[in-house]
Amino acid sequence: MAGEQDVAQSVELVFSPTAKDIGEALRARRRLNRRRHLLVIGALFALIYAAVVALYLALDTPYPYGSAAIPTLAGALAGGPAFLIARRVQVRMVSRFARAQGECRAMVSDDGVRVVVANGDSRLGWELYPRYVETANLFVALSRDRSAMGVAMLPKRGADGPGDVDRLREILDRNAVRAGR
Repeated sequence: MAGEQDVAQSVELVFSPTAKDIGEALRARRRLNRRRHLLVIGALFALIYAAVVALYLALDTPYPYGSAAIPTLAGALAGGPAFLIARRVQVRMVSRFARAQGECRAMVSDDGVRVVVANGDSRLGWELYPRYVETANLFVALSRDRSAMGVAMLPKRGADGPGDVDRLREILDRNAVRAGR
């Protein structure tokens, strides 16, 4: 009887992960930490600028502020594209790994998320993924550690219909906190 109730209270998603799904999941996670990330980057550039100015002052070089601005600006200009390239490479690498797993079956219940792929299965308890974000196409379960990369991607297209998407949202609301509100 308990097993039948668990099945009735669970939602099964069947999907093949795509690069678009993975990119959307990573962007959703990144949006939650964007402000802190920008503060850290800004502080880092301010420290680098201060260190370069201090070095020029210590070496008694003329025009220290103009001289320090050029390498700092060059670093900022090189760093921006490097961040964008790194994100694309990350999506590509995760997509390649996900494609190798094949079709996924995710069973979501009050016990957690159980994912079955061609060569294995895993269980993700809500204690490991206590937060989630909903996007237009996905539910993204997020790990407890805000600096880690732990995400579980649950594409809405894998559900049988809108009723299953609503039930999935209810399960997530009961067991995890909606992040980003």
